[in-house]
Amino acid sequence: MADQLCGITHPGQVRLNNEDVFIAQKSNDGQYMIAGVIDGVGGYEGGEIAAAITKEIVLNELSEIGKDVTAQLDIAFLLANEEIIAKKIGNRDLAEMACVATVAVVDTEQNQLYYIHVGDTRLYLFRDNSLVKISHDQSFVGFLEDSGRLTEEAAMQHPKRNQIDQALGLTSRDGMTNPYFETGSSPFLPGDMILVCSDGLTDLVNKEAIVRVLSNTDGLEAKAGQLVDLANAAGGKDNITVVLSRNDKPVKVHESSRPVAELSKPIIAAPLQVEQVSTNSAAVKEEFLQQPKTSTHKGLILLSLLCLILLASTIFLFVNRPDEPTTEVKNAVIPVINIQEKLLTDTLAKFTGDTLLLSAAIFKEPVRLTKPLNFTQDTLIIRTKGKITFVSDSAYKGPAMVFAPACKYISIDSIAFENFETAIVSYNNALDLNNTRFNNCKHALQVLFEFPDQYFVNGRISKRAYQADSTSKK
Repeated sequence: MADQLCGITHPGQVRLNNEDVFIAQKSNDGQYMIAGVIDGVGGYEGGEIAAAITKEIVLNELSEIGKDVTAQLDIAFLLANEEIIAKKIGNRDLAEMACVATVAVVDTEQNQLYYIHVGDTRLYLFRDNSLVKISHDQSFVGFLEDSGRLTEEAAMQHPKRNQIDQALGLTSRDGMTNPYFETGSSPFLPGDMILVCSDGLTDLVNKEAIVRVLSNTDGLEAKAGQLVDLANAAGGKDNITVVLSRNDKPVKVHESSRPVAELSKPIIAAPLQVEQVSTNSAAVKEEFLQQPKTSTHKGLILLSLLCLILLASTIFLFVNRPDEPTTEVKNAVIPVINIQEKLLTDTLAKFTGDTLLLSAAIFKEPVRLTKPLNFTQDTLIIRTKGKITFVSDSAYKGPAMVFAPACKYISIDSIAFENFETAIVSYNNALDLNNTRFNNCKHALQVLFEFPDQYFVNGRISKRAYQADSTSKK
């Protein structure tokens, strides 16, 4: 299992600094391999800083990988984007910094690949000596190539091939198109290999040359070095970064089925052995005619008697049945069931992922709450399809949502809260509100901090750029 993952980066032949970084490491439990390439943009210092920020946040968010890998990758990129933008504020030297990135997470137990991508770094899948580009370049030239309007050779020579449309640090979340990041998954079968690389490789080395290297018998480190050497030999005009990951489980080769000819031979059944009772048909007829007929008549008489007894028993029980209770029930109070709240609590009880999608097609009426919705997930994104409104029951004075101290990152998108004393209670959380409305709520948000007893506490409350606006930014 040693030759599964490797990465290499080189400044190239022209640039003095290297704004590329890569990720090539396994998760703490060893089940996942993380392969990523991050290409900094924006000058000598800025690009390196943006790439370093993104790498640190991605590795931090993937320190423990849960069931919804794609959601974790999405959160990591959103946090990296927020941190890069915050770093740019007030610093002219960093005003143009950004980065493009592609990160893949391989589940080695389930033979599955998850990825996220923004910009013009690339993710390829190599299977059966065939190289398939999975990611799509988010640039004008990349679009022309992916749509077949430009050949690979023409795209590599195009003067605008490095002009990107999307990257981390270019715009705040409000300015992002939906979806801004490209995400997906794919089977990662025994024998498969992935290549994650910067445009320093693909601008100078074509697909055929890459396939020749990946298909040779050398180890991953040797292959990665050979790809970098090819780019440098072609001019090395940019930083060159390559990460390779391979599913080194043995490829299963199934035995061929038996020839059809062997199975098409006629099946000859053994002759059926029939015991001959009598060959004299006249004797059989005579024996049959001599059978007594009284047994058949006796059976019919007995069956008729049983039917009469059953009928008489039924009539007797009906006539002598006990009197019906005379208690009136038509005025009894039937408790009203809050269908919407029950549906929501049942959904939360079964929920195990990181992204909760609430659909207005299911919650057609405002959801009236009689108790709080409690969340304990490490990471949670609550999204809606349509408008969802939570309304406090007239007798309920508690909050709508409570996020426990175990929650580290919470994102709420397009939910309305009405008539609550306090709509949201959050403990020590990084809370991200998007298009969230508070109608007739005394306290929209209450953030509580917990510290150990008798400890000296140092730090400050970070500024959060909450903004109230009459129009939705979505």
